[in-house]
Amino acid sequence: MDASSQFTDRDLDASYDESGATRVELADSGSKVTGDGASVDGGTVTITESGTYVVSGSLSDGRIVVSAGEEDKVQVVLDGASVGSSSSAALVVTQADKVFLTLAQGSQNTLTASGADVESDYGNVDGAVFSKSDLTINGDGSLSVSSSQGHGIVCKDDLRLVDGIVDVSAAGHVIQANDSVRVNGGAWTLTAGTDGIHAENDEDSSKGYVYLAGGSLGITAGSDGIDAGSVLQVDGGSVSVAAQDDGLHAEYDLAINGGSVNVTQSYEGVEGARVSITGGETSVVSSDDGLNAAGDPTGSTGTMDATGVTSATDSTSVTDSAQSGQAPSAPSGGMMGSDSSASILISGGRVVVNAEGDGIDSNGDLTITGGETYVSGPTGDGDGAIDYGDGSTATISGGIVVAAGSAGMAEGFSASSSQGSMLVAASGDAGDVVTLKDSGGETLASFSPAKSFACVLASAPGVESGKSYSLEIGGSSTEVTMDGTTYSDVSAAMGGGAPQGGGGQTGPGQPGFAPGGGSTSGDARIDPGLLSPDGR
Repeated sequence: MDASSQFTDRDLDASYDESGATRVELADSGSKVTGDGASVDGGTVTITESGTYVVSGSLSDGRIVVSAGEEDKVQVVLDGASVGSSSSAALVVTQADKVFLTLAQGSQNTLTASGADVESDYGNVDGAVFSKSDLTINGDGSLSVSSSQGHGIVCKDDLRLVDGIVDVSAAGHVIQANDSVRVNGGAWTLTAGTDGIHAENDEDSSKGYVYLAGGSLGITAGSDGIDAGSVLQVDGGSVSVAAQDDGLHAEYDLAINGGSVNVTQSYEGVEGARVSITGGETSVVSSDDGLNAAGDPTGSTGTMDATGVTSATDSTSVTDSAQSGQAPSAPSGGMMGSDSSASILISGGRVVVNAEGDGIDSNGDLTITGGETYVSGPTGDGDGAIDYGDGSTATISGGIVVAAGSAGMAEGFSASSSQGSMLVAASGDAGDVVTLKDSGGETLASFSPAKSFACVLASAPGVESGKSYSLEIGGSSTEVTMDGTTYSDVSAAMGGGAPQGGGGQTGPGQPGFAPGGGSTSGDARIDPGLLSPDGR
């Protein structure tokens, strides 16, 4: 997906001809219309024709209704308008080809729904702003939207968020659309009882997508920060998420190609059937997996490459734990199975993960071809800094990786990798700097993990078979000679070959490891689940 196909010229142009517009002055004592195409009936203002309508004033309990022709384009300009409704949405679009909700420059506007969802002549109205047609929000003004019992902004078609300073809070989803949510600019503060942005189409799984090209999003969510029923693609802008469930979730492909993604709180940070990161800055904090590729929920297969996303065409409706707002009850663990449709690709950008579960977890393959990837993985031995499907591969051909975590389920890169990597039994505390140097003392990679760790997976351009390197942590150093593409001295490790010799340590802080690649009793590199009840 690219921005040129997601936004029209009129979406991006918030100008209007005020001299030819119809003016609507809201008042509890009786609203007034000057011009054609609108009428007043008690507390309801109804717009029935294409054109531009400039709305000002306030209604404490009323609504604005757009009920125009199927081919009509309507521009509603809020210029110091405030509308509250106790029985329906403050703004309802029942019919139009497209509605542009424009925020006049410098204006402050409010749309509030205080009542529960209602069945009316307009259908089931469940948001403070409710549209059955395409809806675009643009302009240089500000808007506050709130719904104490329903959703915030609901669109049954395509919703485009182009500009403005907008604050939306809702008991349910803050932003909800059937076909798509597309963000190009503006500053959006979203506070949700459930999802911050939710796009889902029960009849067509190729719809229900979310596309971010620009703007600034700050999301606090009781469930997912962003939940896309098909594809989620981030090409620009910035999004900051604090979520009780997933930070960013897509049923199918999830791609981060640019911009900034900062998940400060989540159960799983970034999750999709397939995950692709080709650029931008991605930071994730999670209580379970940081990055997770779960595979196609319909069982269909697909591919993703560094150029974009491929959406599924299977029309099966899917409901998962993230959509229901419930976290999975079972831990993800390491090597828990495989799904050939799942994959994680990192080809560019900078990725920083702090995960209590697996740092990077693919139920299928994990492929890294570029960029910088840093992982503060789990401290418990039931997960690993990286995890990939049983029978799948984890390959690296470029980029920098430093992943620190526990050793019980540690995995390294596969021997089919073209860039060298090492999985080293090297412990440290939170804040210790991990530095990989070549034999000449040049730094190849450096990272300061956020938690204590028992082993480190490291790879960088310049790591090659037949050469020697040092992995420095605080005042200690582990010397590694690469006898092949992969090296491991972690006895419980899976992937990357068997433990090798050739490594030795100097300095303090490395208990339970014998120089030369062997292991001694007393270390923490055994999966507790493999022990019999008497500890053997």
